[in-house]
Amino acid sequence: MTLSEDNFYNKLFSKLPPFTEEIAVPPGDDCAAITAGNGLLTLYTTDQVVADIHYLKSRQPPVSPQTIAHKLLARNLSDIAAMGGKPTYCLASIVQQEGEPWLDSFFDGLLQTAEKYNVFLIGGDIVSAANYESSSLTLIGTVAEKNVCTRKGAEAGDILFATGEFGQSLQTDHHLNFQPRCEEGQWLAQHSYPNAMIDVSDGLLLDAYRMCCASDVSLQIDTVAIPFRNARTTLKQALTDGEDYELLFSVPPHKATTLEKSWPFDTVPLTKIGTFRKRSKEGARITDPEKHELAPADELGYEQKI
Repeated sequence: MTLSEDNFYNKLFSKLPPFTEEIAVPPGDDCAAITAGNGLLTLYTTDQVVADIHYLKSRQPPVSPQTIAHKLLARNLSDIAAMGGKPTYCLASIVQQEGEPWLDSFFDGLLQTAEKYNVFLIGGDIVSAANYESSSLTLIGTVAEKNVCTRKGAEAGDILFATGEFGQSLQTDHHLNFQPRCEEGQWLAQHSYPNAMIDVSDGLLLDAYRMCCASDVSLQIDTVAIPFRNARTTLKQALTDGEDYELLFSVPPHKATTLEKSWPFDTVPLTKIGTFRKRSKEGARITDPEKHELAPADELGYEQKI
């Protein structure tokens, strides 16, 4: 019997002891957050990149160690961005079979991306193992408690905005070379635009559904408005491919026009793609403008089976 990643986590979280007051955002969001004092929260997130799951070992030309390292850190940076936070420190744990030259190149790539986003590598672990290649990274960040964004908070009537474009991330190598929306996430949080925010790693539909479930609302998506990555992208790809690493966020309708006029990131598209509705009797649902459900729960996007 297989179990979805979300369902496994829900089962696991139900076994955890009661959280202390210092835990401002418990497990189940893009990051956990711990009260740090002086109105600040410390953010913690962790993610991994595994050969033949997150990149193909057989790919020609091969994916470089530098690119693997960039993706590893950037995946974690995207989680910090979704909370409106500023990344600070990271720890990397590597399992590899290639030896010192591969490791040198990997850490060159990691440090290059870290420098770009003002992140300091402060520790980790290295293991050599035959026939297995995996990299894991824990990233720490900070955010003002008054600015922190979570998946919970979207309200009926809110507008769903998205940064960037969607679909064909694997075909175009976007999943290897994307730039996490750190500046955009911090700017949105500091200007108090989002009621809720999430990054898109497992597909626009699935991650929007997670926001709906956390906020206890439904969502109507304007499928015509979704920005496609290129002319070959289909609607299904834009909705479910995943690995876009864009931000989805809900904005109260009275703030929407001001947001669009003041958006300062000229190279990053900002698009209204939906409206949140009251939760239906059947639970959180995502529909198109004709009120047709866009996908059953088990076809919303990529979800790891356990």
